[in-house]
Amino acid sequence: MTYCQPCDRYFRYESSLDQHLEAKHSYTYCFRCERHFVHEFAKRQHIANSSQHHVCTHCHSEPDYKSESDLDEHREHYHHACLTCARTFNSHSNLINHLKVHARKEIECLGCTRMFISYSAMMLHLEADTCESGANLHVVRNLMAEYHDLHWYSPPDYDDDLECNTCDRQFQRMSALLQHVESENCDASISDYMEVLDYIEKKICDNETISCSSSDL
Repeated sequence: MTYCQPCDRYFRYESSLDQHLEAKHSYTYCFRCERHFVHEFAKRQHIANSSQHHVCTHCHSEPDYKSESDLDEHREHYHHACLTCARTFNSHSNLINHLKVHARKEIECLGCTRMFISYSAMMLHLEADTCESGANLHVVRNLMAEYHDLHWYSPPDYDDDLECNTCDRQFQRMSALLQHVESENCDASISDYMEVLDYIEKKICDNETISCSSSDL
């Protein structure tokens, strides 16, 4: 036998009790925790403070999820929320850009010891002539042209634009190509470009007039 405490009433089946609770006590009974509350506000306080409940406060209906991971998935997908600092954004792309703030700098420059959060950021540093190695946009483009000539036949109308190996999009700068590869807009992998990055690093390091990072990619 099952029992409804507020009504002092027994039910033969669990399903009958559930139907009764839903019909008579839905505003004051917590089905997940199987607890009665004296009024609706007490139940709402319980849901807001209990570790058994995971409520999205960004939604008007305040949906309650079964687990923290379910709530996180909802917040990230529907509200573009950063799970690290709880900030929300108006688009997924803005969230992706924000996440770079929290990213660890694990990519070492090909020409110095500075660290970056992505290969595209590192390459932009080289192209911008801010690396102590002396590398700049002109150096990078020349090294890319050298690498291209060593590995592929260049047709007469070759214009030195950099082409994505996966989708054939063309870019004028190596940093732009790497940013494209690191984005979600293409199925290309950064591993496809490690050989050319190794080549650029070797050529920069072979220049005796510059200071070069001692670590490999």
